Amino acid sequence: MRRLALLLLAALSLQAQAPHLAEVQERRLANGLRVLVVERRGLGAFHAALVFRGGRAEEAPALAGATDLLARALYGATWPEDLDAAKGAGSLDALLREEEGLLESLRLEQLRQRKDPAGGSQLPALGANLWTLHEAVRARFSHAPLTDVYAARGGRWAASAGADALLVETELPTADFEFWCRTEAQRLTVLQLSRFSEARAALVAELRTRGAQSLGLLQGAALPGHPYGRDLADHLPALEAMRRSDLQAWARQACRPDRLTLVLVGGFSLETALPPLERYFGALPAGPASGGSEDPLLPEIPADLGDRRIQATLGGGSGLLVGWRIPPRPHRDHLALRLAARLLGGGPSGRLAQRLVRQKVLAQSVEVRMDLPGGRLPGLLVISAVPAEGHSLAEVEGAVHTEILRLQQEPIAAEDWQRALTQIDVEQLRVQDEPAALARALGLAWAEAGDWRQAEQELQRLRNLGPEAVQAAARTWLNPSHRTTLWLQGDSGEGQDPLEAETARVLKALAATRIEDLAQREHMVSEGLRQLRMLSIEERRRTLKLLEAQLAPGKR
Repeated sequence: MRRLALLLLAALSLQAQAPHLAEVQERRLANGLRVLVVERRGLGAFHAALVFRGGRAEEAPALAGATDLLARALYGATWPEDLDAAKGAGSLDALLREEEGLLESLRLEQLRQRKDPAGGSQLPALGANLWTLHEAVRARFSHAPLTDVYAARGGRWAASAGADALLVETELPTADFEFWCRTEAQRLTVLQLSRFSEARAALVAELRTRGAQSLGLLQGAALPGHPYGRDLADHLPALEAMRRSDLQAWARQACRPDRLTLVLVGGFSLETALPPLERYFGALPAGPASGGSEDPLLPEIPADLGDRRIQATLGGGSGLLVGWRIPPRPHRDHLALRLAARLLGGGPSGRLAQRLVRQKVLAQSVEVRMDLPGGRLPGLLVISAVPAEGHSLAEVEGAVHTEILRLQQEPIAAEDWQRALTQIDVEQLRVQDEPAALARALGLAWAEAGDWRQAEQELQRLRNLGPEAVQAAARTWLNPSHRTTLWLQGDSGEGQDPLEAETARVLKALAATRIEDLAQREHMVSEGLRQLRMLSIEERRRTLKLLEAQLAPGKR
């Protein structure tokens, strides 16, 4: 009886207190751009979210990293010169086109030098010409701290590249709304990308510095051959060869009005906002007349991949990552899995933290995340844990699987159920209270589920879910056939054979060019090292040289 009373109390509390989404006013412009306005009277500023649907998942392999470069080069800052569409000799556009040609010549000369080091080099002359050109480009920009047009008005902005969308957020005083409309429409018209070379160099340097990452390894093994499983570090040669004109051509398709939803939260209504929106955003050219807004066909994730395991050695301590392939956001089981993730995770009060960290002291920390790397397509529910001192990865893994079985088989305690619902309730209150969070939630619901109304529909469906539905979804999806496990071994750097370490690096680089499936790739490297250990040191050195000769120059 007590359990039933608590369940009823939780349901009534959610119905009474869960926030209803504010009234959203919607309008579709003639060019296909979708506008959502949430009026919040009394606000002296507005928050705008530009959501370009597509993201990293829709990048062709030759354009891997394009979304990240747009976030940096197109939206990293807003200078008046970026909005100048003037052409002709001496214009910024002409200088940038000249820079593109010099950068490509420099890249090709560097490749030629690696193949023929004894030949004459044009690198000094090309480098000098590029330096002179960069000075001319820099002279077009002012370096005063407030020359960014939004910073000069007290505004804030951020751009982020995701698997499903490019998200651009801006906050400005309400009086600057028309200025913002004009600026953003002009940005999409000109697509200047004046900082492309700097953005590309910075992204390449970051990827080289960070090396392999545990989450990337897990995604690659769990989602082989799929854009969600792509590791951008494997596409460095293509990224280094990408030109500004390539990114501009891609942006003209990726940033079309029919792929854009604009969410506004501020102290004005749709009727007030519509005239400047029509005047500036409505003037952007529409996409193709037929088939322009259709989503590209992406490869399916095989359902019969089975239980997969990989091991890796990275810098830092050891850790465990277990990922289960789960359905996309619109699927009927997705909300039930979200509640399952809350029951397992949910911060310090979640089941895993309570049992593995506090009671058994097997782990230092445990975290549960949903929809990695995105929710539009089948993604991952991931549990990550760091073993406590004196405990092994095997112990932690066994304890994680025990908690999964308990969730699937044992009745869910009323207290646990109420806690999970309350956490979701509090999260929705926060979303309603913060204009940025509300704009982001509406935009991502459209990008991931195809309809911004999904955000409200999910709340309604959540109220009708029961513990049985959560357990059924956990039994369906959180099982070995959908599971990938990564054991991450710490790299102390002590006692390592330098020859074997270099051989492993070369084998991994070769495997990355020939095998998409990360689990198969890891197996090939392990088997290759095992066979090489049977050879003499001199034979291993000769084998390493032969392997290195097969690498592309940029990978050696």
